[in-house]
Amino acid sequence: MMKKADDIANGIRAGDLRSISRAITLVEDLNSLTIGREIIKNIYAGTGKAGIVGITGPPGVGKSTIIGNLSSKLKAKGKKVAIIAVDASSPFTNGSFLGNRIRMQGNLYRDGIYMRSLSSRGSSGGLSRSTWDAVRILDAAGFDRIIVETVGAGQADLDILGMAHTIAVVLAPGLGDGIQAIKAGLMEIANVFIINKMDRDGAFIAMKDIEDSLALTPQNEWKIPVIGLDSMKMEGYDDLIAALEAHLSFAAKDKGNEKSRFFHEVKAALLMEAESRINSLTVSSMSGITDLDRKIRDKVNPYTVAEEISRSVLDPSS
Repeated sequence: MMKKADDIANGIRAGDLRSISRAITLVEDLNSLTIGREIIKNIYAGTGKAGIVGITGPPGVGKSTIIGNLSSKLKAKGKKVAIIAVDASSPFTNGSFLGNRIRMQGNLYRDGIYMRSLSSRGSSGGLSRSTWDAVRILDAAGFDRIIVETVGAGQADLDILGMAHTIAVVLAPGLGDGIQAIKAGLMEIANVFIINKMDRDGAFIAMKDIEDSLALTPQNEWKIPVIGLDSMKMEGYDDLIAALEAHLSFAAKDKGNEKSRFFHEVKAALLMEAESRINSLTVSSMSGITDLDRKIRDKVNPYTVAEEISRSVLDPSS
């Protein structure tokens, strides 16, 4: 297994697309976590060079179209670009329609842009459990810009905050009170606002709403820009790239940003480790940890039982 992980890691460092795709498949597969983790351990020292851009926003605002156009523009400017698109999964099967791949991948492939869709597999927060690992694989493979598209996100879907250097929140005309509804969540994490579909009625009003809201919000040294896009006419994309690149440069100077991102990465790894151990429990193994029959007979509450088991499962040395 170690040799297989080493071979895949060497392929990743060489930019081999088959190795990259194989590695992402392994880190996404709950049955292959061991080899997936070995790959990440092997390549991790070579990461940290890519600029990670998160694209988030409510469903239906045109995130996929923007990412397709943006990535092609970045490629034309000499950047090596990869995309991770997270699609919502079925609550019953954990499967995903992967609509982003169907809509985007053909055109992106012709432009030489790597794209991978990941199913959220029931994870809340707008990302999937394996997104961190997929980003690190692409980073180690030498991609300059990694664009992460979240599931159509709402007020509480903020996992991208811990991952991306720069976050663009996409909105569109016609959301109306929807903009008010997400102000307490998504709007607080934006480094760049995008108003898409500027050809529609109400686009400039929506833009002014955001600008007025920002004028009443305390800001740090970075002044959040609001960029209008017309994807039909490909207007506004040069301004968007300039804003994203400016913030990536700004974020690179903030050492606290990197510390915060590493904290979130470790936290995600801990949650995966805990989930893996808990999912491996069976009635038989649980009975081996605690006297389950007696607990049931004595009507011991499940929280007390869970605390006892967690000490044994998550901290076996205690």
